[in-house]
Amino acid sequence: MKDKKNLTARVILTVLTTAAIGMIFYNSSLSAVESTEQSSPLTDWINSILATFPIPFRVTENFIRKMAHFSEYTVLGLLLSTTVYQYRKDRKKTLLTALPIGALVAVCDELIQIFPAGRSCQVTDMLIDTCGILFGTLLVLLFITIIDRIRKSKVTERRKVSK
Repeated sequence: MKDKKNLTARVILTVLTTAAIGMIFYNSSLSAVESTEQSSPLTDWINSILATFPIPFRVTENFIRKMAHFSEYTVLGLLLSTTVYQYRKDRKKTLLTALPIGALVAVCDELIQIFPAGRSCQVTDMLIDTCGILFGTLLVLLFITIIDRIRKSKVTERRKVSK
């Protein structure tokens, strides 16, 4: 029964991770005009919220785009590292596998952007993307560490009670 649950989890996580990479690559295949159509409404919405506060701060579309890079790669880092951990069950190997795969996705993502009209390949975006992967992976590893410590403390408590 446990093997069937592991297999199901692996399949679902692999599909979700692949879908996230597909979504990232699709967004990179959009032209500059299409990409702006996606980010401009969000920029306007955030600035309308900021305008209600007595602060002179407003966000730029460039800022929104960079945050989108970091956010989508954080999600990919969460998915990718959870998927890798499901297969390897080792925190160090998870980090050492998820980070290079995520960085490779970031490089491919930026190379895709050479082709659509008005887009370009940016090394800074590759670095932002890789930081997102690292952040998502570290969150997963932190969560796994916390869960493991909780489980170990429960086992220790049961042993004390049974003595």
